[in-house]
Amino acid sequence: MIYYVGDIHGVAQDVATVDAIAIKDDASHVVQVGDFGARWGGDPCKIHKYFSKRPKDAPMWITCGGNHDNWDKWTELAKKQGNPDLVELAPGCFWAQRGVVLTLEGKKHLFLGGAESIDRYHRTEGKSWWRNETPSYQEFSLFAERLELEKPDVVVTHDAPLRVPMEKYARADSPTPRNLDNALRVCSHKPPVWYFGHHHVKKTWDILGTRYHCCGFDGQFVRSEDA
Repeated sequence: MIYYVGDIHGVAQDVATVDAIAIKDDASHVVQVGDFGARWGGDPCKIHKYFSKRPKDAPMWITCGGNHDNWDKWTELAKKQGNPDLVELAPGCFWAQRGVVLTLEGKKHLFLGGAESIDRYHRTEGKSWWRNETPSYQEFSLFAERLELEKPDVVVTHDAPLRVPMEKYARADSPTPRNLDNALRVCSHKPPVWYFGHHHVKKTWDILGTRYHCCGFDGQFVRSEDA
């Protein structure tokens, strides 16, 4: 079983609460859909401290990263670790780099983290906002290529394609939802399931053959068996 967890925003208690439930449920992995908060602020941060002392039988956590994650620090860690597909953020906790495909519980998962911060003009670059929060042209191209060639069973992103109706935000001018939608339009493969965050609601849509799950926030989650 896999848990797909919504935005955490650096709250270690939410991580601990989900972790405890996942352990009791014998989950193999916890997949977090960005705005995680690991390595945000002090180093070690509260999330890193939690993972450093968590139970040894706990599931592996994997995040795709969101617009409110420390992309400078994560990129630095990736370089130090030899740029692997899974970058260790803390013991038992990893970042799946953009465009990575992983097989979890027998199903191919395609990851693409990042999105646009609507409040970036009120933030400080390098402290509370990072310029590479939005995937690059090359990263979007890699995502589209692997969507077509790898034919993943599951897609994990921070934001959703433009076709998912998120009424709270005007999204047509945002690169990430627009480019995710473009990838779907040029690819013949339509993934059965797609998990995302960013919008702080827990809701499901069935659109053109794909079931989209917005995974909520503050410790909310969707189980693979309930999807």
